[in-house]
Amino acid sequence: MRIREDGKHAHRTDTIEQAAEFWDCNKTKALMRSAEFSWRIDDGIRTVLSRDDLTVRQKLEIADTLHVPNIYEVNIKETVEIRK
Repeated sequence: MRIREDGKHAHRTDTIEQAAEFWDCNKTKALMRSAEFSWRIDDGIRTVLSRDDLTVRQKLEIADTLHVPNIYEVNIKETVEIRK
């Protein structure tokens, strides 16, 4: 797989390097770990937000804490909806 990092995609270099630093590994392994982490954490978030023992306010606070603008949005309704 090749990832363009030139021109308008230059910001990807910083993101990939930050992931490698975070995971303390090379860039390829960092991308793989990040990809796996993303779906695993999404499953965990859905599990937590579907708990019946949390109030709507608590769910909203959790959703607000986990929100990443333009990347990961959690909306609380009667059922949990997560937008990616």
